[in-house]
Amino acid sequence: MLVELRVSNFALIEDLSFKFSSGLNVLSGETGAGKSIVIGAISLLLGERAAVEQIRQGKETAFVEGAACYDSTRQNEIDQLLEKAGIEKADELIIARELYSNGRSVARVNGRTVPVSFLKDLGKYLVDLHGQHQHQSLLRPEEHLKLLDSFGDEKISASLDRLNKLYKKRETYKKELFALGSSSAEREKRLDVNAFQLNEIKNAALQAGEDEELARQEKVLANSEKLWSITADIYSNIYAGSDDGAFEALIDRLNKARSQLADAAGIDQTLYPLLDLLESASAQLDEVSHELRNYQSRLEYDPAELTVIQDRLNLISTLKRKYGSTIEEILTYAGQLEEDIERLRNSEAAAEKLEQDIVEVEKQLFEESLLLRKLRQDTARILEGRLEECLQELALPNARFEVSFKEKQEFSPSGMDQVEFLFSANRGEDVKPLIKIISGGEVSRVMLALKTILARQDLVPTLIFDEVDAGIGGATVQAVAEKLSHLSEHHQVMCVTHSPQIAAMADCHYSLYKETVDDRTLTKTSLLSAEERREELARMLDGAGIDQVSLKHVDSVLERARRFKEKSAG
Repeated sequence: MLVELRVSNFALIEDLSFKFSSGLNVLSGETGAGKSIVIGAISLLLGERAAVEQIRQGKETAFVEGAACYDSTRQNEIDQLLEKAGIEKADELIIARELYSNGRSVARVNGRTVPVSFLKDLGKYLVDLHGQHQHQSLLRPEEHLKLLDSFGDEKISASLDRLNKLYKKRETYKKELFALGSSSAEREKRLDVNAFQLNEIKNAALQAGEDEELARQEKVLANSEKLWSITADIYSNIYAGSDDGAFEALIDRLNKARSQLADAAGIDQTLYPLLDLLESASAQLDEVSHELRNYQSRLEYDPAELTVIQDRLNLISTLKRKYGSTIEEILTYAGQLEEDIERLRNSEAAAEKLEQDIVEVEKQLFEESLLLRKLRQDTARILEGRLEECLQELALPNARFEVSFKEKQEFSPSGMDQVEFLFSANRGEDVKPLIKIISGGEVSRVMLALKTILARQDLVPTLIFDEVDAGIGGATVQAVAEKLSHLSEHHQVMCVTHSPQIAAMADCHYSLYKETVDDRTLTKTSLLSAEERREELARMLDGAGIDQVSLKHVDSVLERARRFKEKSAG
């Protein structure tokens, strides 16, 4: 429910704060005091369009912030929305909207900036606003089927459950059939494709790691001349020396040093370890020289061999593009192809069985859909009758309400029915879709009647009615007041009203009024105490000065409201 609301620099409001309770919350005040401005501020939190004109004159920004909490009935839907937007789950939502004089608007939920469209998605789980604004679930035809089903009994619920299970079973069969191929020709086509791919991989006779070895060989062959030159130079330096005698080979110089050290060690035996090291170094140089000669003897530039290697690498690269980024992945894919080929070769019988299963489950779906339609039509007749009775009590004596049924072409988890509510307020007029013909006052009363009938099933926690009493009086207003009170037993209800009978039912009553400060008109508000509430109801009754007669009348209205609420609670 909506717990708190703060509005700053919005229209005639400079800075107002509200703390709402559960039950029935009433906003009253003289015409033009700003009651509908408050409703307009709330509508911004529900993602409605913002306008620069809504910013208080002389200010650069307007700000609206609301705190809402929700229970488990819509927790899954709301948590999924929050997770999708990257917002941490919380028991309380802080929803804010800031308007700028340049036309820009910023929306935030729990401090994170979100698109305005996100507020619409979130708001439909939190608030239903009925009146001149367009945030009304009743005007969305896609909601009508849900409302009708929620009015139905356990037979509809059981039928929906069976239908949903059948639908899921059919989808499972269809997925399994798709995995086999949707037809014999399709399966043969897939078999040919799989066989071609498998042959292409097998004919390549790939070996794990061979691409790395081939890349090394290609590099060596492509640089064989350079390698021969480098190794020849190294060999000359170590073993051969220069042909012109310009420098002596490293091995010869090392042997001379070893001979000299041997002479020295004959004099000082402590030098023998060094002699051992020189002899080891000489032996290692001999080995290096020998290996270099062998390497040179094997090193030969062969263009044909290089071409073969490059062709092999190109083949492997082509297979990688098709079947996997590594040879190991290609070989794994080949294994999968073999399994798929085996399954496809044995799939004809399985596919025929699945096709028969699908036909059978679709027959059951059709039969269950017809049963559900009959249950819905019976429920619709009851709903139409009860709603028309309720609308008569709400000063719409000639109202007609019908539930229109159309058949969908495809099965769905909710059946084959497309439902829309139709309405006519006046005798002699055909019923038409609500969104096309219904006025703001009428839609509020229709929704009030519908919400009263569906009170326990409806999952939207907060309902807002903007002047639902417009154009009615007398006993009809009392009927509206009682229905609002009844509705507030299962929802938080907020109501902008001029009717003392409705205000008398309030659990929380705010009065709005205009005040002039420094030649500027401001909207102010006051949470009324018990005595202030009596005075406000007296003003609402006759608008004249408050006297004992008017207060006595107020007390009778309050007493009647008290008795009704006690009886309703009992």
